[in-house]
Amino acid sequence: MRRDRAINLPDWSAARKVLLIRLRSIGDTVLMTPCLAALKALRADLEINVVSEPLAAPLLEDHPLVDHLIVADKSLGGRARLVRKLRRERYDVAFNLHGGTTATWLARFAGAKCTIGYKSYRHSQRLDLRAPNAEVILGRTQLHTVEQQLALLHWAGVPWPPQQPQLSLRVSSHAESRVREKLNAACAAQTSNLGYIDDIARGHFAVVAPAAAFESKRWTAAGFAEVAQHLRDHWRLPSVVIAGPGQEQLASAVAAQAGALALVGLTLKELLALINQSRAFVGNDSGPMHMAAALRRPLVAVFGSSNPAVWHPWTDSPYQIVGGQEPGAGGQTDPARWQKDTNTPDADGDFAIRRAPASEVIAAVDGVLKLALAAR
Repeated sequence: MRRDRAINLPDWSAARKVLLIRLRSIGDTVLMTPCLAALKALRADLEINVVSEPLAAPLLEDHPLVDHLIVADKSLGGRARLVRKLRRERYDVAFNLHGGTTATWLARFAGAKCTIGYKSYRHSQRLDLRAPNAEVILGRTQLHTVEQQLALLHWAGVPWPPQQPQLSLRVSSHAESRVREKLNAACAAQTSNLGYIDDIARGHFAVVAPAAAFESKRWTAAGFAEVAQHLRDHWRLPSVVIAGPGQEQLASAVAAQAGALALVGLTLKELLALINQSRAFVGNDSGPMHMAAALRRPLVAVFGSSNPAVWHPWTDSPYQIVGGQEPGAGGQTDPARWQKDTNTPDADGDFAIRRAPASEVIAAVDGVLKLALAAR
């Protein structure tokens, strides 16, 4: 760990209460969880508070390493109430784990004795301590998001984990029961010629997740349907196709093409329980993909506009990535060209991810499932 000058770091022997501000996406929230373990490893009695937003907050409810979860209301009045609440807590240290303006100002106004974030974050001059880039801290040029978030804590005096950092999520027993009920109801309501209903009802299925937040990260419905058919015919592994709010029709379309079961309308906790009950996961680079990684499901992820070196599944279970060439890979030596190729649609309106052949994804699925079987 490099520091260019003497810095007054937090006194961790005297600290009692730490605030982590991690706003926005589901995936970012999942990838933050190794920070919780690092802090508890430093001092088991440290009280860890986390500020999250409504979309991802359910993932941290009842998490064994989170002492207090604070859900941030996006309204102006809600932000004001949040600041007053944070100031009453009298935090010793507040970490800004999100580079946006809102997170920086929340850290600034939280009233903590010491506020810490990366120097490159917007308005970072408002914080007490500003860290150099994670690449400088760790002395490496290519870092995963897990490492990038841990590096900020490490720079502030929190020891780096002695073993490979692990993602951690808690599956609630209530959500597991609700998912079994919904699966059974969906299976009972199935009137088409869908085979393997009994397999799904007893938990022998793969989760297929064809949705994503952006078009540049969404593979084709036909491709996912072909993969689901292969899972059923070659591996006798039926698929449960899922999608979030507003993308239910996509799940239904894939399920109809594949002879699979669509299950929509799940809460985030129920989705976590469903993935935990599954035998494998196939989807885009998305929040559910990171959830599957945290639950150590064998998985295949189709990448588009995200750099896999930074966002790949962080797991010690078998996984493979298709697509998402990182700068310098596959003959692409110009990072600007790579960003343009993956984020910009071509003349026909298609993004690079849609050119990923189904045969390549199927080969990845076969490879991952063979490794998973060999590891049993």
